[in-house]
Amino acid sequence: MPKITCKHFKQCGGCAMLDLAYQDQVSKKQERLKEILKDFWSADIPATQTDNPVFFRNKVELGFCRQPVWKEPFDKKVKRDKTIPLEFEQTLGFKLKGRWDRAVDIEECYLFDEHLIPLLTAVRAWAKTENLEYYDHRKHTGVLRHIMLRVGKNTGEAIVVLFVTDDVPEKSFVSAVESVWPQANIMVAVNTGLADTAAPESLRVLKGKDFITEKIILCDAQGTQEREIVFKLSPQSFFQTNTLTAQKMYSRVRALVKEISPKVIYDLYGGAGSFSLSCADLCEKSLCVESVAPAIYNGIENAKLNDVKNVQFFCAKVEDFVKQQPLERKDVLIILDPPRSGMHPKAAKAVAESGVKNILYISCNPVTLAEDLKILTRYYDVKDVEAFDFFPHTDHIETLVQLKLK
Repeated sequence: MPKITCKHFKQCGGCAMLDLAYQDQVSKKQERLKEILKDFWSADIPATQTDNPVFFRNKVELGFCRQPVWKEPFDKKVKRDKTIPLEFEQTLGFKLKGRWDRAVDIEECYLFDEHLIPLLTAVRAWAKTENLEYYDHRKHTGVLRHIMLRVGKNTGEAIVVLFVTDDVPEKSFVSAVESVWPQANIMVAVNTGLADTAAPESLRVLKGKDFITEKIILCDAQGTQEREIVFKLSPQSFFQTNTLTAQKMYSRVRALVKEISPKVIYDLYGGAGSFSLSCADLCEKSLCVESVAPAIYNGIENAKLNDVKNVQFFCAKVEDFVKQQPLERKDVLIILDPPRSGMHPKAAKAVAESGVKNILYISCNPVTLAEDLKILTRYYDVKDVEAFDFFPHTDHIETLVQLKLK
């Protein structure tokens, strides 16, 4: 695929590698991954690419910013002439690269969906008509804070959530959204906290439902569909951001589980149980362990939705779970999918010493993966490594490592 161009590249923090053709991006990530993991794996690392690296994200969060106007070119080192009064502007978009208090007024973007730019245009016009002030991140003033968009890539369902600090004209906001995205569910969320996160104190439906449904379609190596899992996603639910590439990874994990044929799966750092639900028909039981309570609630709900009865959910830190409930060994598979910070050292040590024959480690951060492998490879050999490019145009890549007991 030829190189994509965007007028905001190098200012917007959304993309870091847009100046490279997509295949070159993937090659660069593979080289970096191979270098980081060289102490554990010397062969080439194949990478599954995103089929179409345009409009691949299923969720975005954009910020409203009231900010001082900077004359082009933007340079943080340039000192302002304080004899001249500040001019202010209102922007809606992704954060400026390297800044927490400034946003780029997005007029072009290839990450989310073709609805994004028309929707932002409609919301800006609505805010101007209603004379609503964008949030000032230094003074903590203003009413409009964030807008979150989520879409089901396999279902077409969508939800738009407006984050505010106070009441806004809701009826006209609904009309603005409907003018470009009539089928979208619409919500409003209140966030008066100082932290710059889209974390609501309350959520309310303005139109439709407070969730969407999405499907993960699992196929065998020949592309034949084997299983379909339905997920109910609230605005805050965790779900892999690139649905269509993620389901390739889930399908690959499923194929490995089928090969290993365990009776019991320990799905550690399991989130809402995506791996457990994807492989539930291949084992007698799966134990999904996750410390984030809302993810556990989502998992339990999604298990019921898919009539899955052999997945047990545990709300606990993995390091506590493995201490309180020693891992079984016979006919067992451990699946690890820790956060970017990697595994807790106590959890890594317990897994390393578990005696379980097979481990599948899914990592979103190769640096912390390498740190964890230092512990795991005292007892395990790395059997295979492969990558999945969930985030085109960024330097992030997902890694799947197969480990076997020595």
